[in-house]
Amino acid sequence: GSGSSITARRRALRGSIRKQLSASAAKPFSSPTRQRAQANKAMQLYDYFIFRSIAEWAWAGSDSDEVGPQICLDSFPFLPGACFASLLVKGLGIGIILGACLNKAPLFINVLKTKSVAGLSTGAIYGEAIMYCNSAFYGILRANPFTAYGENLVVALQTVIMATFIWKYREPAVTTPQRLLAVGVFAAYCFVVLRVLTPEQYPLLVTSNLPVLVYSRGSQVIETFSLKHTGTNSIITTGMNLLGSAIRIVTTIQEIGWDMALLRGYMLSAFLNVVLVLQFFIYKDNTTKFLADLKAKKDKKSE
Repeated sequence: GSGSSITARRRALRGSIRKQLSASAAKPFSSPTRQRAQANKAMQLYDYFIFRSIAEWAWAGSDSDEVGPQICLDSFPFLPGACFASLLVKGLGIGIILGACLNKAPLFINVLKTKSVAGLSTGAIYGEAIMYCNSAFYGILRANPFTAYGENLVVALQTVIMATFIWKYREPAVTTPQRLLAVGVFAAYCFVVLRVLTPEQYPLLVTSNLPVLVYSRGSQVIETFSLKHTGTNSIITTGMNLLGSAIRIVTTIQEIGWDMALLRGYMLSAFLNVVLVLQFFIYKDNTTKFLADLKAKKDKKSE
């Protein structure tokens, strides 16, 4: 009796093993197996320098437990919402920087074509140079992602170039002592920012941007209002500034968080740029007439 009982248990055990093997054969990729396969795939992609670099650029440093280079690469190309949102924000940041490279190109073309800076406020240009440098230095000193501040550095360089156009074409001309004073003040400003400010004082850079922004944009609004035309100003450049400010509000919240020192500046910039854009439409006819008269004067002088 005991022998037959043992034989029966052995048969039952063999039958159970056969069923488990059959189930495994029917489902070669159970949930744990599939997860291991995906993890191996991610590790294989992560082993390649280019994939690792892109993944770390797009997803490293996130505060969310759902976002990380290997986590997001594991689900590629079907990215979960958090990974996709992070990648989208990075893409928008790059787009803004690329757009910033052409920010003042229309304005450069207008000035070089007319040999005039009529309608441009000298104070506005100087203020813009400081304002964009403040934002760029803040990002650099805080070691923020380049995609969070890169366009400020690009536009700062373009604004400095525009200041040299003001010196060359403004009537009445900017005197040599005035130019030396501007250069000296800017050099002293750079020294204080890079050598004197402590990390606890870095937020002063973006906080001070608020009055500088009001002065810069406000000077241009007043200049246009007094002239009743926009002169050689470019609606494309102003429109790009407006679009950039609006997008920056979104990317700052996503990449850095609710840094109100930055967000207040972007919100105020967006509002003032709306006013500047409206002035192009309000004074459209006057601007067309002014530019036609300016062209006629230039043509007459060249005869």
